[in-house]
Amino acid sequence: MFPTRQRGLRHVLAAAVVVAATGSTLLTSPAWADEEAPPATTVTGDRVPVAPAMTQRLDDTVREGTPAQAARAHLKAHEGTYKVPVTDLQTLSTSKDGKQSSVRFQQKHNGVPVFGAEYAVQTEAADGGQSVTSTTGTLYTDLSVSTTPGVSEAAAEKRMFSLDRNLSRVKGAKTEGHGLIVLPDARGGKLAWHFTVTGGAADGSPVRQEVYVDANIGGIALSYNNIDAADATPAKGTGVRVDGSEAELDINKETGGSYTLVDSTRDMYARTGGQIRTYDAQRKSYTLVAGGPVTEDVPLATSASDRFDDTNTSSGAVDAHLNASKVYEYLKDKLGRDGVDGKGGTIYSVVNVASNGKDYANAFWDGSKMVYGHMNGVPLSVGLDVVGHEMTHGVTEHTAGLVYLNQSGALNEAISDYFGNAMETADKGIAMSDPTSGLIGEYLCNGTKPLEECALRDLNDGRNAQKDYEPITLDIDNGGVHYNSTIVGGALWDIRKNIDANLADRIIYRASQNYLTPLSGYTDMRNAVTLAAKSLKVSAADLDAIGRAFDGHGIEEGWEQKAGTHDGTTIGADVLPAYEVYSGVDEQAAQISGDVYAIGHGDAIAWDQGGAAFGITVGRFSKQNGDSAHELAQRDAYLLDPSLDSDRVVFTRIAADGVGIYQAGDKGQGEIKKLVDTPDADETEPVTENGALAYISTTPDGEQDVMLRKADGTTVNVTPEAGTQASHLAMKNGTIAWAGGDGTYLHLYDIATGTTQKKRIGGFLFNYISDIQLTSDRVFYRVTNGFLIPSTTLGSTPVNDVNQMANLRYPSSLYVAQFSVNDNYLAYSTYSLWGALGSWDGPTKVKVAKTSDVLAGLNNVSRVSCSSGSQLAPSLGDGQRIAWLDTTAAATDVVTRETFAGTCE
Repeated sequence: MFPTRQRGLRHVLAAAVVVAATGSTLLTSPAWADEEAPPATTVTGDRVPVAPAMTQRLDDTVREGTPAQAARAHLKAHEGTYKVPVTDLQTLSTSKDGKQSSVRFQQKHNGVPVFGAEYAVQTEAADGGQSVTSTTGTLYTDLSVSTTPGVSEAAAEKRMFSLDRNLSRVKGAKTEGHGLIVLPDARGGKLAWHFTVTGGAADGSPVRQEVYVDANIGGIALSYNNIDAADATPAKGTGVRVDGSEAELDINKETGGSYTLVDSTRDMYARTGGQIRTYDAQRKSYTLVAGGPVTEDVPLATSASDRFDDTNTSSGAVDAHLNASKVYEYLKDKLGRDGVDGKGGTIYSVVNVASNGKDYANAFWDGSKMVYGHMNGVPLSVGLDVVGHEMTHGVTEHTAGLVYLNQSGALNEAISDYFGNAMETADKGIAMSDPTSGLIGEYLCNGTKPLEECALRDLNDGRNAQKDYEPITLDIDNGGVHYNSTIVGGALWDIRKNIDANLADRIIYRASQNYLTPLSGYTDMRNAVTLAAKSLKVSAADLDAIGRAFDGHGIEEGWEQKAGTHDGTTIGADVLPAYEVYSGVDEQAAQISGDVYAIGHGDAIAWDQGGAAFGITVGRFSKQNGDSAHELAQRDAYLLDPSLDSDRVVFTRIAADGVGIYQAGDKGQGEIKKLVDTPDADETEPVTENGALAYISTTPDGEQDVMLRKADGTTVNVTPEAGTQASHLAMKNGTIAWAGGDGTYLHLYDIATGTTQKKRIGGFLFNYISDIQLTSDRVFYRVTNGFLIPSTTLGSTPVNDVNQMANLRYPSSLYVAQFSVNDNYLAYSTYSLWGALGSWDGPTKVKVAKTSDVLAGLNNVSRVSCSSGSQLAPSLGDGQRIAWLDTTAAATDVVTRETFAGTCE
């Protein structure tokens, strides 16, 4: 995807569990080896064992045969180093450039692919054979999981929709199954079913959600959005571009006499039949266009004559067609690549898509084609850098395969920015020394604004990883794939400014094609570029310029640990909040009851330190540095959504045989025991108080009832009426609250009297309740409006009279991300208008006010913490005790303070 304005903070599908292999929170940083340091498998504590991330010249043996045969022989000869049998490595592809070759392998375990596990072996022709010069990538060395699933693919598909309600909200949803895959972890790996769900999210952003369901438990292990947002006769035509200029077009003359934007003149056509084809969606929703091949109801851009103007101009079809041909020629002439897929395959562009009848202000590569909307009435296809950017996403998908998350996702964006700009500067004759050379999307305003004001990003912004890396949570921009892209993109652009531009392009392309693998991070990019440059025999001066470029942007070994400060105590390091994968679970960083806290997570404990994929950490604030922390975890189950009372912690347990509510007594230190787990229902969203338990029971017909299990063990269906749909359950001081129906009704149930109140929220048709919390005598709720620009407001009412429902005057922001409230204080985090659209505008800070001031309409707020990173998902305990998610480092931690910071001036 191209622009940064894509998604709302809490109005997205689940982000992913996995981040880049270097500098990540969830996968270990692999070792690397060269002539000076012999390679060794990295195993730190219980971390995931991996092969070296890079080796150089382990031997000088010249091996006979093809590059693939030589690479395989090298891996077999050094199995002691790589610790993965050659029989587990499937040859994916071999790319050649002169004497240089790169052979790419996919790791398999018992015949099942391993997620992100690719290894590239670089060879050089010598003395009639092949010499291995280096290797790069990620291999997992101790996989032992059985590849026989305990949950069927059909059951897994059904379970993923019941556990992540956002998936059921995808407009025009299509599901494609990809079979089994192994997700690596420190206990031998997890077997999962892989699905892709495509369509559109409620906020108007495209969805290409990759969902991995544990094949033995049935819980969602990983989920992320992978949108990066005819017979005829060749003829010549004329096209009118959006800026009014005219250009020659390569088109087709159809048998009926009309003309279409189909280019059959490129070199690939004679070999493969590959064409450049441009379609006009005619304002069809992008949700009906994205994913898969172009459907029959989306016509080719057509003209009655060989002149393409009017609607073909305003739709962006002419610009898209011209620019796609320029990108094809650039790839062929400058990089020696045969189109996007490298095999001369047809290049598809679809222009003029809309969203809810309005302009869709974005462009994206959906895995098979480019899709373009309009921004302020201007088609995004007018920018060669935009078209080059999107088509380069396709190239990357067919080469490095960089996972669209965190650092690897930022690399994906940076490479697209680099080549999009390289194409545009070459086409327009812009000097690399020109300050505007690094601007991206600067021509999208069609001359109505200065280039600097129109641009979406700037590769010359000078950002430094150690000073400017934004540790963004996964629910914004897939962990900052756009916001952090110019850090590494700037380093690549500096290389192009300081060495021959054509040579720089070849180096960056070779690094992507031959050295990067799906989970590569910033440091891997430096290694890849350096190795690619060496393989091209560049001068010492050029190698020095490359090193200085990365140094200038702070990209070096261990850069992640060199920036940021926070003023709290970390009680949970490197966590992934469960709510980012499971919509509907509590949005707070922790649950707090007196001195005890419970953190639900899917995090480094799962992927890096050998614990359960989703578990619960229970500890005491009085014991610092996690000394008393206890991990509630089960090998064959996911545990999440904890709730605490004075004696126990209750939680949802997901396993192959069902979803139920379990507990651990002794404030979480006791044995895990079943409370309710019926075979014909799924029980979720547990809340506990004084021995009572409330939860939601979902039956096979989709009904969602609120159930109350009293302290004496008797159970009451609080919602016996047919067709109940309940969510966002809360319980306190003898009151149960939930959102009912389509989320537009607030329900309050008095346990003592057995009576229920309900009232519909006001506002627009698209409003719904998205969170509910209780104090001793009031209910507070968040209302989300999901139409066009997502926005939120907070409201409150006394528990004894739901008819007094009213919006709070403060917090006045329309974009309250998460909140926590008790009798004394209300804490909240917010995001701005751009945040509502998915645009990062700086670290989010948690603010706090007295509950009495909030109810009185007073704007007396202060700061919870003065940390330099973002603060999200506040959780209030007693007094001023608070915990929050802190993203100061290149990770997400749960941090706590006993008192509020107050002011940070």
